[in-house]
Amino acid sequence: MTRCTGILILLLLSLSACDLPRDSDGTLDRVRGGTMRVGVVIDTPWTKDSAGVIGGIEGAMARALAESLGSRIEWIRASEGELLASLQHRELDLVIGGLRATSPWKQQVALTRPFYADTVSVGGAPNEAPPASLEMVPVSLEQGDAAAAEVRKKGGVPKFVPRLDSVRGPVAAPTWKLAQLGRRENTALRLMEDQHVLAAAPGENAFLMRVELMLIARQAEVPALLRQSGQ
Repeated sequence: MTRCTGILILLLLSLSACDLPRDSDGTLDRVRGGTMRVGVVIDTPWTKDSAGVIGGIEGAMARALAESLGSRIEWIRASEGELLASLQHRELDLVIGGLRATSPWKQQVALTRPFYADTVSVGGAPNEAPPASLEMVPVSLEQGDAAAAEVRKKGGVPKFVPRLDSVRGPVAAPTWKLAQLGRRENTALRLMEDQHVLAAAPGENAFLMRVELMLIARQAEVPALLRQSGQ
């Protein structure tokens, strides 16, 4: 734990002792010893749905939060847009599933501070050196990956594929995934940084503080969990 993180924890705990901040709709009081409604966007490895059981890195985080509050979780699965709209109208308490700090919903819901920063880069073919340049180089990405725009800016040609592990040529992916795939990156071809967050209902500041404390306690585990996620 860094010195700055320790200071932040002490500050949050001192505010809690003063009964600050407060929820505008009483979420913390309602979920403590009751039910916490958690919206889930399935986005492996952040969230997984295995035979109806929610898992993944953020699934475990939500469970840790519920355990600290003595809550039962009601899981709601839907698309990101549907869940964040419900969160905005306080029909949910928390939404998890690979959300980014750049979400277009950041003005309508309460996003946590980033708990992990994903560096997205270009890796070469398995057991080969990465490309020195992307000029006219086909680069495979998972379908819908926003990094395609950055590939184009560097002169590359994005190709969307269902899975990266069956691709022979260069791919764009988070650096932890490139390591899983056995691909070396060219650090000069780093494309973007994704800052991962969770989302709570707007104005529920006491509840959001409890979410932040849970994230601070668990964020150091994330890099190792990501490395293990493909094993």
